[in-house]
Amino acid sequence: MAIKDLLVAYDGNESSVRAVRFAVQMAGKYGASITGLHVYQQEKYESHIRRWIPEEVLNNLRNAELDVEKSIEASFHEAMKATGFDGKTKWISCEGWPNVLMPRYVRYFDMLITGQFSNVDQGSSGSLSAEELLLRSGKPIIAVPRTYEPKPFKEEAAVAWDGSRSAARALTDAMQILETKSRLDVIRLISSEAEEAKRVLPEHDLIAHLEAHGINANLVQINPGRDAPGKAILGHCAKTSPDVLVMGAYGRGKFGTLLFGSTAQYVLSNMTIPVLMSH
Repeated sequence: MAIKDLLVAYDGNESSVRAVRFAVQMAGKYGASITGLHVYQQEKYESHIRRWIPEEVLNNLRNAELDVEKSIEASFHEAMKATGFDGKTKWISCEGWPNVLMPRYVRYFDMLITGQFSNVDQGSSGSLSAEELLLRSGKPIIAVPRTYEPKPFKEEAAVAWDGSRSAARALTDAMQILETKSRLDVIRLISSEAEEAKRVLPEHDLIAHLEAHGINANLVQINPGRDAPGKAILGHCAKTSPDVLVMGAYGRGKFGTLLFGSTAQYVLSNMTIPVLMSH
């Protein structure tokens, strides 16, 4: 399935502007449309406080919040205009819990592109949680680093592979991107030959599977030593600078724990390249 419908989480901050710039690059390559989305929460007051606030004051506060929302929409259109994008663009603004409504909207798009998460392990009130988005949306998410600067795609990618269900899901969801790349590094972390033998199926390995899809895949085996797995993965990406890193977020393998993986948390907190994850 071709990439034709991108959703961008946008709240007007610099991180979301970077996400817009990456989305424009993807849309230009795949001929996709871009929709900006912001989910906001109006201030709620406890009943014992609410009764002491005059209705006129409450209306003024609500109008001020709506004015902020309009400014965010205007900022999105300005950010899009600055990129020179001439494709189809749309804006959606809705009130509610971001970690509930955002995943619902993502289901109607090919994927979500968002800025780097400020709260990787858990969400605070009114903020987006990487874990909640992955668990609820059912679609891949690309997080763009806050330091991202647009540059021509090298048409190279990397995938962190440990043979887990989570890694397989992310790889499948990213296939429509990987099939357009001229090179793919498959990163496997190994600590011993015995451990590697337990994780590899000799009858059919991942490289053969990727080659069947016409992908020029290259196996990169790394012994992280005392480094954290996430640090080893990002270290390789720092040397090769792929357009995107694909990895699973959950699992029992090298790259995660039973919940949101510690390696996924490390990568999302310290990434210097866009990272695609799914669940």
